[in-house]
Parts: sequence; structure tokens; C-alpha cells
Amino acid sequence: MSVTKEKTCSVANGEQDQNRALCDYYIIINPASHSGKTRRTWTTLKAALKERGLTWKAYLSSGPGDVTSLTQKIVSRFGVSYDDPAHIILLGGDGTLNELINGIPDFSKVILSYIPTGSGNDFARARKFTTDPVRELDRILKSRPVPLDIGETTFTDSAGISHSKRFLISSGFGFDAMVCDQVNHSRIKPFLNKIGLGQTVYLVIALKCLFFGKYPDCRLTIADGQSFSLKRMMFSAAMLEPYEGGGFKFAPKASPDDGLLDVCTVNGLPRLFVLCALPAALFGWHLIFPGIHLHRTQEVHIHADAPQYIHTDGETGYFSKDVTIRCLKGLLRFQ
Repeated sequence: MSVTKEKTCSVANGEQDQNRALCDYYIIINPASHSGKTRRTWTTLKAALKERGLTWKAYLSSGPGDVTSLTQKIVSRFGVSYDDPAHIILLGGDGTLNELINGIPDFSKVILSYIPTGSGNDFARARKFTTDPVRELDRILKSRPVPLDIGETTFTDSAGISHSKRFLISSGFGFDAMVCDQVNHSRIKPFLNKIGLGQTVYLVIALKCLFFGKYPDCRLTIADGQSFSLKRMMFSAAMLEPYEGGGFKFAPKASPDDGLLDVCTVNGLPRLFVLCALPAALFGWHLIFPGIHLHRTQEVHIHADAPQYIHTDGETGYFSKDVTIRCLKGLLRFQ
């Protein structure tokens, strides 16, 4: 891991107190987010922090996994407690937010705040957060922590290795995860981000995957024991927030604090119908189509006849035939 510590805040007597947080805020910046625009956002935010007389430590990540490792160090190093937690502010996109969530060793020791600087920004979209760092800093200063649910996705890969990944927005199995994987590796996405059309890449790649993807039969089982056979399942998306994939409103009534997942499934729908259903999903109108259903549950298990892509908050790289997704109620304090 390579992480740059940009600024050390002032501490009385210059000594580390193992029972108290050393600064008002610990700020993690992903300078690569939104094709590098985050650096300019950080410059503006740093001036606002100084104007308000706040103390902080700031860290610039330099590659995948840095934010997870850095979060672990921040939370573990100072021995903070529930009454005096490490207050972390993250500047980045949904993927950076996912890295941070997967780096928290003890949620009782953290308060998280977020200033969106990504291209998809589905977490921020549901809350109507802006990309103005000064405005968002003032929002943070005026607000109080609230409990948010965390999702957890568990599965075993083709090598027999078990994995567990957390998420704040959604976890998908099938088509939406395939789209996320190709978006993450798209060469055109950085260019579209620069001209303000980053969301377009999701729709373009979704259309490509629609006609070339293969959809297996699946069985979905929810927490109350109900089981559903899904012929030619395109995908199942377990949602904590209404949006995923850069603005697709797959779960219009999803709430991040009710202890439940809104699971959107699509199966048996002719591919030409999906051409209509995908644009409709931008407005949450897709549920009028046959073959698209929504289940509310604390936990869901999905078994597929063939391995499928898996994503958590758009982060990909895994395949499995079986996945279990559950909601952990009120685990995160968010401000």
C-alpha cells in the first residue's frame, strides 16, 4: 500500500491520547475519482476547513485497496470509542465509499461523512447531496449522526474460497454485475467523465451486455422461507438505496434504515422488452413490466445453474453459483 499523508493536525502538547481522537476529522481523498477532478475539490475543501478553524489529518490514496487499508489504520491506531469516535470524511465516488466500508474493523468506533466526487454518485443521489464541497462541509457540521444499514454479501468462488463483502448501496448477481465489471474496465469512461457524460457509459454497456449475455435458471429464497424459481434470470439486485448503476432506480421505495433489502429480480423478459424496461428504470417505472418483481426481506439466497458476476456497490471481480445477501440494521453511524 502506498498512501500519502498530506497534513497533520495540531494536538495539544503534541502527544497522542490513546483514548481520544486526535483531530476533528480524518479525511480520505481518492485523487483518481472522476478522472482526477477530486484533487481540485480537495483544494477547495481544505481552504474551507482552515476558515472554520477545524483540525484534521488528510490522506491521499494511490491505488486500489489503499482506502480499505488506510481506514483500518485510522480506526485501530488511536483506540477511539463509541463516545469519542474517529470522524472520517471521504472524498470519492461510490467505489471509494465501498472500499472504506470494507475497511472498518469496528463500526462503534467510527462516524462517517461523505462528499461525493465520483461519476455515478448513487449514494449521494438518494440524499440530494451536491458536489459543492463547501456546502457539503457545512451540512456535515450542522447535522447529527444517524444509523444506516449495511449490506453483507457472502459467496464461494470457483476455487472454493469463501468471501464476504459489505455494501452501502446495492449488491447484484448477474446482468447488473456484468455491466458494472465492463464499466470498471471501460477505456471510454474516463473521457465521458471529463465531458460530464459519465453516466452514459452504463447505458451503452448495458445494451451491449443485453444482447450478448447468457441468463441461467435460478432459485431465489428469502428470509421467511419463500422460494421462487426464476427461469432465464437476467439479474437480482439487493438494494439498500433506490439507485444503482449511475441512476437506475431499481428500488424506488428502498430505505437505508429499515433493516430490509429491496430485491429487484428480472427473469423471462424478452430482450426487446428490456430495451424499454431499462430506460423506464431511470424513473422507477420498470416494475410495470412482466417478469420484473420486487421482494422485501432481511436476507436472500440465490442459486444459479451457472456462475454469475457479483458486484457490491459496483465493485466486481467475483463469480459464483451461490450468493447470500443480508441486511445488518443500523450498523453504521453516518453524518
